Amino acid sequence: GTIALADAATIEAAAAAAQAAFAGWAATPITERANLLRGLATALEQHRDELIAICCKEAGKTIPDGVAEVREAVDFLRYYAARAEEADFAARGLGPRGVVLCISPWNFPLAIFLGQVSAALAAGNTVVAKPAEQTSLVALRTLELMRDCGFPPGVVALLVAEGKAVGEQLVPDPRIKAVMFTGSTGVGSWLARQLASRPDAPVPLVAETGGQNCMVVDSTALPEQVVRDVVNSGFQSAGQRCSALRVLFLQEDIADKVIEMIIGAMRELRVGDPALLSTDIGPVIDQKALRGLEDHVRYLDATGRLLHRCDIPETGEHTFFAPRLYEISNLSLLEREVFGPIVHVVRYRAEAFDEVLAQINQTGFGLTFGIHSRIEEACMRAADRVQAGNIYVNRNMIGAIVGVQPFGGRGLSGTGPKAGGPQYLSRLVTTGEEAENAAGQRELPAAGSRPGANQTLAASNTAARLWARRGLNERVSTLRQFLASYARRPEEDQLVLEHTLTAVRDQLRYAVDLLTAPKSLPGPTGESNSLHLEPRGCLLLLLDDDRHNGEYLMAAVSALVGGNSVTALATEELLPEWRALVTAMVSAGLPDSLFCVHPLAAADGLLLDPALGGVMVHARSRHLHAVAQKLATREGPILPLISCVAPTTLLHQTLVEKSVSIDTTAAGGNASLMTMAN
Repeated sequence: GTIALADAATIEAAAAAAQAAFAGWAATPITERANLLRGLATALEQHRDELIAICCKEAGKTIPDGVAEVREAVDFLRYYAARAEEADFAARGLGPRGVVLCISPWNFPLAIFLGQVSAALAAGNTVVAKPAEQTSLVALRTLELMRDCGFPPGVVALLVAEGKAVGEQLVPDPRIKAVMFTGSTGVGSWLARQLASRPDAPVPLVAETGGQNCMVVDSTALPEQVVRDVVNSGFQSAGQRCSALRVLFLQEDIADKVIEMIIGAMRELRVGDPALLSTDIGPVIDQKALRGLEDHVRYLDATGRLLHRCDIPETGEHTFFAPRLYEISNLSLLEREVFGPIVHVVRYRAEAFDEVLAQINQTGFGLTFGIHSRIEEACMRAADRVQAGNIYVNRNMIGAIVGVQPFGGRGLSGTGPKAGGPQYLSRLVTTGEEAENAAGQRELPAAGSRPGANQTLAASNTAARLWARRGLNERVSTLRQFLASYARRPEEDQLVLEHTLTAVRDQLRYAVDLLTAPKSLPGPTGESNSLHLEPRGCLLLLLDDDRHNGEYLMAAVSALVGGNSVTALATEELLPEWRALVTAMVSAGLPDSLFCVHPLAAADGLLLDPALGGVMVHARSRHLHAVAQKLATREGPILPLISCVAPTTLLHQTLVEKSVSIDTTAAGGNASLMTMAN
């Protein structure tokens, strides 16, 4: 096949086509939209072999990887169709945002491409789809199948183009109402900065970026199972998965034995033509990727120790890279993600288990994490403490299934919500933050003298960790005691007071329903899958207009009930009232430093504080755009700017998702099997 890269006129035409198609597609009943997505899923199954062949030829995927690719794309189509029908956004007064820019990677050219596109379409948006240049033919063939299935013209406008050209032209374009991106951490940060500079900021960005994915193996683990899962997680797909294992921590008591077994398994791997069923590992995507891996090998030869290198074909033009196992002394030697089949081994002492977990968190990445142990307490401690989006216990770390292991990271690894999870569509519909707020926008006040400001969020974060450990019931009880005292305050308008109290109490009831227990997800017998919601940490709350006091209280309570701390920044007019409110909360039992109020002039510095977990700003705030722009200048993770008005969505956005998948058979069997009637 051949492709021609789009020029500026073609890029403009794609945006115009998607914009022109939006009104008609948004007005299409959800059942009809969902049926079109299901029809496309059936078409993919009918054309499975052809699509596998294209993935093999264009992306270098092995046949088994191609089979999984088509299956995952089919799952995305059917899952989002079902979730959109179930959510019935129109009945709740929530509508599509408009044109969504979808930027997908080459490593999952069908599954992630269609995962993004189908989610946007299911919510009623139209799409400008920008696939990776390396895998444009897969996308082009998919678009042909969409047309055959009856999707209206312009609903998906496909752009085969250089990423930089599309980004520079379309990301600032006001017709683009949201961006979905899977790719590097650097590009994700660039997108966030560009979107923040728009006059209509904040513009939703759903980004899934890289990961320094680690697996910890203790001395109780079953070596045969560890070896199988290490080889699959580290080398399958030539290590070119976002979720692939990069760093293997081995307890020193068993390290030599496990390393010897891994080397034995690596000797059985066959690297070669991905079209042959005898091939285990195909090529890396292109010469640029190959050069990057070779550069890293030279670095490792100087800083680590090569344990094993697989054989690769020596003749012909190819981009095969020999899978390698290296031993390094410390995780800190790896400053970035290395996207290929290299597993780095680090030995650790049994008493350093908690220190290892802390090292993993200190990388800032948080995509996937695995642990192998027969000690349930160790598994649960790791699952609880590691700040990763997907936790895998006694199993491999790749191959997340749509709706079973919702996928996506946190920190440097993404923004959430999780792909293939129950909250994904919620970022693609309106939630109240689209209020007209462009008029009267103001800059943040100049920073004044802020003694102790550097300690403000550190103390707040410490308080948040202790608060989250208290448990949901105690948090809810404390907040209800505060609301009881709040109800007795003198208020000019009792109707407003009652309305506020009713809304906040309803929010607490919703929080109890949402947070009492993790959400159980379906899966095969012998596997436990659950979705956990965890606090983001320290959240800033901007208080700049007394007309929104009720909504500010809703935001504060939503953050606190989820286990976060709140640092409020108030105008001079609002400072006395909110400091009195904090005093009332402390009297009701809220810990010191968990909720504090500072002058708005402190915002300039606190928005850049590395301890910050997110910012809550009212959709009609005069400082909304200034906060968005300041937040985007930060180094490190892309932090959420929470400006939605819908209460349930507000609560969800103060939390992060963690998917936990456990092979229950690996710990001596699944006791529930003994009680099954059939």
